[in-house]
Formats: sequence, structure tokens, C-alpha cells
Amino acid sequence: MKEDDVVSWLCDQASALLQNPSDMGTIEKAVDRLSLQCRRRALQCLVQQQAARQDLNCPRCGAALLVQANHRLRHVHACFGSIQFTRAYGFCPGCGDYFYPADAALGLQARAPASPRVQELCALTALRAPAGQAQEDVRRLTGIDLDPSTLHREARRQGQRALARRDRDEQMTQTPSGIAQLASRALLMPSRFTLVIEIDAWNIRERDNWGKTQALRKAGQDTGRWHWVYTATIFRLDQRATTTSGRPVIAQRGYVATRRGVDSFQRQLHAEALQRGLTMAELVLILGDGALWIWNIATDRFKNARQRVDLHHVKQHLWALAHQIHGEGTVVAKQWVEPFLRWLEQRHNGSLDVIQSLERLRTTLRKITQEQRQAIDREIGYFQEHKNRMDYKSGKALGQPVGSGAIESTCSQYQRRFKLTGQFCSLSGDEAFLALATLHRNGRWNQIFPHDDK
Repeated sequence: MKEDDVVSWLCDQASALLQNPSDMGTIEKAVDRLSLQCRRRALQCLVQQQAARQDLNCPRCGAALLVQANHRLRHVHACFGSIQFTRAYGFCPGCGDYFYPADAALGLQARAPASPRVQELCALTALRAPAGQAQEDVRRLTGIDLDPSTLHREARRQGQRALARRDRDEQMTQTPSGIAQLASRALLMPSRFTLVIEIDAWNIRERDNWGKTQALRKAGQDTGRWHWVYTATIFRLDQRATTTSGRPVIAQRGYVATRRGVDSFQRQLHAEALQRGLTMAELVLILGDGALWIWNIATDRFKNARQRVDLHHVKQHLWALAHQIHGEGTVVAKQWVEPFLRWLEQRHNGSLDVIQSLERLRTTLRKITQEQRQAIDREIGYFQEHKNRMDYKSGKALGQPVGSGAIESTCSQYQRRFKLTGQFCSLSGDEAFLALATLHRNGRWNQIFPHDDK
């Protein structure tokens, strides 16, 4: 049947259904429903042809399989409805396992009923909202009826695939050859550029000690449900820009997010930085909020990087001290702290000026309490520890960020999905979804969905 004949048939059938004047949305739904069966049959025919052409070789090692059967039936839930096809399977003596080569070639996973496009639909939906909330939206937008358990299970399966890829990259950072391979993935870079790495962490809630909340609280113990998600964003300095309205944006950047702890996080961060041009950067700049674990990572994995503590957090330290000495929200506190804030931003060695002033304050402040003296000592120690990370004037002169706004925004974006009201996760579940979300943010979606490769 020619294309014009198909179009004419669809128009006649749709006109018979649409007796009354209808809006375009109603017409679209009618045409979609009428053509669905044709699309399903075409898909089933083409899939069977592809399966029949597939050589019976091991998808893992490439060796010829020992044939076990030639026409094993499989049902798949596709975007046009349920289809079925037959394919051969065999045993690989070298790998010691059984395989369906056609399934691997078609992008189907073992014992998973969803087609690649349905897999992708479930994965994308899960990145936007919990499965229980998404069922009706999926049906309205695509016409595919997927129950919440199917949406969640398929999305979780894609998360495991993303996690496996991330784990392979993480392990590659442990060998020189792996590091070289990761670095080779970096796109063509400018001859000279600064690579910026911003690091922070946020909390996610998991189902720890489920059902034991009251007993633990009664015993004075923590329920232990909140856990750190270590997060980073990576970008070139020349990738920062502003919109016409003046809003700052970053044209392209990389992401890292994990619940697996600091050691795993620093390997993942190293892997992503290598793929973003770490070995070619003229300067690497690391920004953080002053937490010790951040600077330990910087020293361990980025030895020659310039370290900078976020200016906003430094100012918070000074404001807290001003309030403790002169009172919360008082005019005197504001007047006292303003010179310190100016020194930090306008002097090359503003941190040293702050330290010297605080040291003098300890001996000149009248009626100083023990708590105030301890607070001053604590801030002197803080500025002594981070004084070499407070080069704000020179940083601004070079157009570099002096605050960690990019990572604060990144953490907020992740939290919009992973910290919904009433939501609990599990370590295995949230790690898989974090890997899936990060793969998507890093623009590598086609690594698990090659049919979407543009």
C-alpha cells in the first residue's frame, strides 16, 4: 500500500469516528489510536527480521555459540503495544554462559519485558517524579499504560546500567592506562583554559531503622536516616556567561553525585575531571566551603590545583562573630564587620589583615566573656587555616569565581528530585538513580540508549 493510500484510509476512518466538530487534540488522539495497530505489526515484522539475520556469536567474547535452540519465543512491551518474536540461543564454552545474540543486538535486557524506547521512557520519567505520580502523565502523553511498579522497576534497571558504566570509569582512575584512556575522551579544548571544580555535599533520607524511630528516640539515639550525598560540578572558566537579562549561566559542565562515601567520590570526580580536560588545563581551581574532606581530596587528586574557600562562607564566619560580640542584628555589629568584609575583597592580603585585627581584639576588647574569647580564637584558627585560600581580589581580577554558587545550584537541582516531601530512599536505590541522573546531566544518555544518538 502506497503512503497516499495509507493517509487516505486513516482520514476516512478518523472522519467516521469524529462525527461532531473536534479540536485538534481529539483528532490527534483518533489518528494515533487508529494507526497504532499498523505500527505495532510493522515493528513486530522488522524485529523478527533483525533477529533472524543475527549471527549466533557470543555477545561478550565474539566466539561462535553452541546452538541450543533456534526459535525461542519472547514477548516485549514496546511503545506501540506488546509484540513477540523468535530467536536462537546457544552456549559459549569460553564464557561458560548461555546467550541470546539477537536480544543483545536489539538492546533488550535479560528477563526485562520493556523495549529500549519504553526503557528510556521509564528512566526519563523517574528522573522527574516518583513512579506513583507519573503513571497518568505517561498515559496521557504517550498512550502507553505502564503501572507504577513497571515504571519504577525499569527505571531502576537503567540506573543499574548507568551505575555499572560509572563504576568502570571509577576503576580506570586506579591505573595509568585507565587515566590516559579517560583523558583521551576529552573534547578539543582551547590552547589555554582554567578548569573550575566546585565541591559540596547535601543530605538524603533513607529507610534506616524502619519502625524503630520511637524506641531509638526514647533511648536518646539518632534514627540515622540522613546521609551525605557528595557532589561536584566541573566547567571551564570560558564556559561561564550571562543571559541578556544578566542572569549568570554555564554553557556546559560536568556533574558527580554519590552516596558511596568520600573515597569513591574522589575517584568519580577524578574520572569526570579527566573527561573534561584536566590534563590539558593551564590552571585548575577548586572551590569549597572550608570542609576538611574537600581539601583532602584536592591535595590527593589535584596536587597542583589552586584552592579557594567560598567567600560567602567566610563572610558568614565574620557575621557570626560580630553578632556574638556586639549582639544579633545590631547596628554596632554591622559597623564592626564591614571593614573586615571590604579587606577580604579589596586587599591582596585581606585575610592577614583580618587575622591581625582579631588578634588585637583579644587584648583590647573590654568586658570580654569566656565564650567571646573562645569564638575569637576559633575564628583566628579558621582564618589561619584558610588564609592561602582567600585570594579574592586576584581571583576577581582574573574573572574567576570567588563563591561556590554553581555547586550550590547543582545540589539544589539534585535535591528537587531526591528530597521530595515524604520520600525515603535506600542506598542501593538512590545510588542507581543518582548515577542515572548524573549520566543524563553529563550528556552521555546515548551510552545506555544508543537509539537516541543524534
